[in-house]
Formats: sequence, C-alpha cells, structure tokens
Amino acid sequence: MKLIKGKKSNINYLAKVVQINTFEKHPNADALKCALVDGYRIIVGINEPEGLYVYFPTSCEINPNLIAFANLYRHKEKNSNPEAKPGFFEDNGRVKAIKLRGVVSEGFLIPAEILQNFIESSVNQKIDLNDFVNTEFDTYEDGGKEFWICKKYIVTQTPGTAGSRGERRRQKGLKKFDRVIDTQFRFHYDTVLVRKEPWCINPEDLISLTYKIHGTSGISAYVLCKKPLNFTQKVLNWIQGNGWKDYTEVYDYIYASRSVIKNQYINKEVGSGFYGEDVWAEADKIVRPNLIKGMTAYYEIVGFLPSGSYIQKNYDYGCVPPKEGEVYTHNKHFKVRIYRLTLTNVDGVVHEFSAREVQQWCNNHNLTPVEECYYGLAGDLYPQLRQDVNGYPMYPEDWNQQFWDTLANDKDFYMEMNSPECSNRVPHEGLVIKKEDMMSRAWKLKCFAFLQGEAKELDAGESNIEDES
Repeated sequence: MKLIKGKKSNINYLAKVVQINTFEKHPNADALKCALVDGYRIIVGINEPEGLYVYFPTSCEINPNLIAFANLYRHKEKNSNPEAKPGFFEDNGRVKAIKLRGVVSEGFLIPAEILQNFIESSVNQKIDLNDFVNTEFDTYEDGGKEFWICKKYIVTQTPGTAGSRGERRRQKGLKKFDRVIDTQFRFHYDTVLVRKEPWCINPEDLISLTYKIHGTSGISAYVLCKKPLNFTQKVLNWIQGNGWKDYTEVYDYIYASRSVIKNQYINKEVGSGFYGEDVWAEADKIVRPNLIKGMTAYYEIVGFLPSGSYIQKNYDYGCVPPKEGEVYTHNKHFKVRIYRLTLTNVDGVVHEFSAREVQQWCNNHNLTPVEECYYGLAGDLYPQLRQDVNGYPMYPEDWNQQFWDTLANDKDFYMEMNSPECSNRVPHEGLVIKKEDMMSRAWKLKCFAFLQGEAKELDAGESNIEDES
C-alpha cells in the first residue's frame, strides 16, 4: 500500500504529508498560531501539537468519506458520528482560503493519524505515514486498485475536465483527430502556483513579471497537419518510391481553447463551446494573419461576447458590450492579449520565445502582449532584502519566503487591489512569473481577494470557463 499521484493528478491540488516541528505566533490572536507548508501559511488552534500532518491545498476537494470519517462536515448528520462536535466543511468538501484576524490561511491540515486510520479502515491494512514524509499525492494504491483522496474542485464535472494532469492529458486527446500531428500542435502547459515551488526563483535569475488577466485561454497555430490523399495520389506516391501513404503533411491553421480544438473541419464533434458562441474563432481572426510556418500563439481573451455577456463576470478590461446589430470589434468589445509564442520545426523540435521576445514580436506585428510590469534580476526587485557585507550582496537563507511575501503585498503591482485595467471595481487577479531560461514553464501568484471572489462563485455553483473549455 502506498500514496501516489493518480493518472489524472494536478500539481496544484496535491495533498502532502508534512512534519511540523515549529509554529509561528499569530500576530493578532492568542488562541491561534500558524504553520508554514511550501510557503503557505495555515492557521490552526493554539493547542495543536507538533508532529505529522497531511496538508490539503486551497480549492481542492477532499474525498467525502474521509471528511465524514473525521467528523469534519458542518452538517453533523453527514458525519460518521453525528453526536460528535461537527467541523466546518460544506457539503462540497472544498478547502477554502480564509482570513482570520488579518492573516490569510491557505489550506487545511489534518493530523496524519486520521488519514492513516481512514485508509486502514477502508482497505483493512496498516500504513505508516512516517514512511511518506514530504510525499505529494492525491491517491492511495492497494493491490493494483486506486482510491482518490483529493482532487481539483470543479462545479460541473464535465467528462475529461476534473483533476487533469494538464498538458499531457490534453495532448493525449489529440490522437483522435486524424489531421493533427501531436508533435506539431501543443496545448499550453499548466502554470504552477508559485507557493508550490517557492524555490523556483533565485536572486540572480533574470525574470519577467506580467499581469495575470481573467478571461478565457485561446491558441492559434500554423503548423504541419495531415492532408488525406485520394487513391490516385496514393498510387502516384507509391510509384515515385515514397511508399504507400494515406496522407501528406502540409502547413495548416488550427485554433483552440485551453483544451479543445475548435476548427469544425478538424474536430467535427466540437460544439459552440462553453458560452454557446465561438469566441475563439473571433480571436483567431486577429492572430492568424501574423503567424509564420511552425508558429503557435497562446493568449487570453477578455471583455465581452458577441451576445453582450461578459467573458468573465464583471471583468470588462475597458471593453463595452456590442449593441444589437453592431459588428463585434477587437479592442472595443473584446481584447486579445498574447502571453506565449513557440516555433516548431518539421522534426517537432520546439523553440520557446523568451518573455522579452514575446513583447517585441507583438509590438512588431501590431498585436498586444500581456502587460509586463517588471523585467530584470529577481534580486534587484527588492534590494532591501539584501544583507550587504563588504560591498557584496548577500541574501538571507529565507530570501525566497521573504521575496514572495513582499511580492504578494506589493501595491506597485496592484496586489490585493482592484484590477488596473477594468472599469468595474473587481479584484486584480495577480501576477505571472517567467524565468528567462528558454524553458516551457511559468508560475502564478494570485491575489487573496481574487481567490475569495472565485470561492464565492464556486459556492454559488457557477462553472469556471477554464475548467469547461
């Protein structure tokens, strides 16, 4: 028996076995204290002892049988012992980020003994969680059978959307499209919550910070695709010594949402999408003319739909809804903001544009990139974190923690403020951090106020476009 990452795991929603030997004092409450796990602070009662715990991240959903076993439901009739003191979990089992006496608590801790007893009662075998300290997981496996412990919380459990491994799962789905070559077209990677990897940035790293905007993801590509051959063409190929082939490869255009190819002639099963409107086709019209062979552009679409509805509720980004009969117009009714570019050669080798190259390419082609708000060495962003010794910059051992804490509350980047681009008063989503190392990866730092807004929508049963498209 062991704890594992399931086939549909998502790095941002994994539980973790942690040994907590010290707690921080809560600055505003004598009855509370704070534990630190992967850069996140989790508030617990003052009497919680040091020891082995299991950490669950914000916005994950915990197995309802585990919550009931631990008597953690607020509605006590759902607990295994209705007479015991109830907990605070709602029926959906979602872990929430909350603020207690001015301090944000991001995640939930449960004594490891509770999970250990739950697993043993479920499969009638013992497990020692001391053997799994620092293990990230969402599943326990026993005798070839897997049982889920937690997963990403999604309002509407649409097939194929819950708890994915992101790009790899989406990429695997390309095989059903006869014309798509999976080494040529790639969906976007999952952006990792920076608190999951607080060590990802060092002072000497060259970084780019851009504002994270709240819309829906789109992809436009001009890449090699399969073109079916008729019988005569197949015979001719064979006579010319090229072997018997059912198709040839030609450059063609593909456009997609975050996880679904939208071209009707390539994906015949696709509908009009989450909104009942193909907003991705409208965005593709803006980007496509600028693509060269092998290029793929990844972008965010914000503002309004042709119908006049918000792409994301209340997030207007300076756009206005189209009037009846009015032509749906870019930069008036909706905006496209490019955040990533790649170039794929005929062998499937991908060149990742640097953050600075993305900015320059967009400027050269009269397109708009996501707004870059800092570009330089990470250590130069907050020089006050340095400890200068004899003129040489030295950094404290906990520089990463101090860096992220400072950045998370930096009003120069509108953190914990309203969106600087929206006419409506809505929370700024946060920042995206990229390291200039030509690697296909990025991290995100979200504002707590934005997370609270997302949580309210989830509580109201409102679906999230990024989970549905």
